[in-house]
Amino acid sequence: MPETPSTIKQDIAELERKLQEKKAALEHETSEKDVLRGLIGEKIQEHVPQYSPVIGNQPASGLSTTRIPAPIATELPSYLNESLRDKIRELVKLVFDKNLEEGIKEANKIGNMAFMDAFHDILTDELYLKLIETRKIDKVQ
Repeated sequence: MPETPSTIKQDIAELERKLQEKKAALEHETSEKDVLRGLIGEKIQEHVPQYSPVIGNQPASGLSTTRIPAPIATELPSYLNESLRDKIRELVKLVFDKNLEEGIKEANKIGNMAFMDAFHDILTDELYLKLIETRKIDKVQ
């Protein structure tokens, strides 16, 4: 039997539950926003296994990796061009209109991990603000 797609309300409720579990396990060693960023990164990895989000200086999985410093860029990264910024906005709107899974699937179609990182960051910020707005978490000063 095919699984019915979730709604953004169900996605947010699931993220809230996981956030509380992780928060209790970490006993405030990290911020709620960082935990949320990790949870969203895990969700993205479910659909895009090659994606490896970095939280702070650590990959979301907690495994250490050797990172090669990025070369000094002479032009803006591709995901900052106006059309891709607009695409990220569309995808975030899709997440809030439908669900997280649909947004991730569409973001994956771009085929650019830098774009996926930008989507991950912006989505985390938007969901974090939504959780604050609904008073599910308190804003860190």
